[in-house]
Amino acid sequence: MIEAFVSRPNWAPPDIESKLEALYQLLQDTGFKANTIGKSQAALRSPFEDVKRLMKKCQCTIVLGLPQVFMHSGSIKHVEISNPMTFPTEWNQIETTMSLMLDLPTLVLLHKTVASRGVFDRGAANVFVYEFDVLESDWLQGVRPALRALQEEVGA
Repeated sequence: MIEAFVSRPNWAPPDIESKLEALYQLLQDTGFKANTIGKSQAALRSPFEDVKRLMKKCQCTIVLGLPQVFMHSGSIKHVEISNPMTFPTEWNQIETTMSLMLDLPTLVLLHKTVASRGVFDRGAANVFVYEFDVLESDWLQGVRPALRALQEEVGA
């Protein structure tokens, strides 16, 4: 099994969370063991320290940029937003950066409804950002090639 750190929020909208079980099954079926603080691993220290220790035990990172922060009004860089926006958890940003700094193969998946900012902004980091939408019936078909590429990168 490939030990994989999975960066994701511990909470996701129920309609999305209910679809993620299929992804975890796909990970297992393709030889990955998912490790996430607060999901598969209990927190023992500060979140940052727990993430660092767990990530160092893993062979790769899978980042799930899921809707976490919902912005219905306001502005970004003094420009009023015209439509509601969603953002991933800030921990996706932290954990992706940590993974890249540790030189781990890193697969970045961004939910279609989430704004591509920070490490999810294409070209901002040395990773390809794959878009997915769990509400589409064939969404796992788009994830499979990315997981195969990650397996090859890990050398499994």
